[in-house]
Amino acid sequence: MINLKIKQIRERNNFTKEYIAIQMEITVKKYDEIEKGKVDLKISKLKRLSEIFGVERSYFF
Repeated sequence: MINLKIKQIRERNNFTKEYIAIQMEITVKKYDEIEKGKVDLKISKLKRLSEIFGVERSYFF
């Protein structure tokens, strides 16, 4: 479910996958895997996503 919320908020903010990947300092492929729920998201990455999107970490739960 977290991956779906990440995708929704990214699309709502009109951010590209490339933009988010750059902000997180990861590859686009790795970010795509996050959105597809293929990787376990570490707390540090979730914290960074919340900063990029301007939401509390609790938004994702």
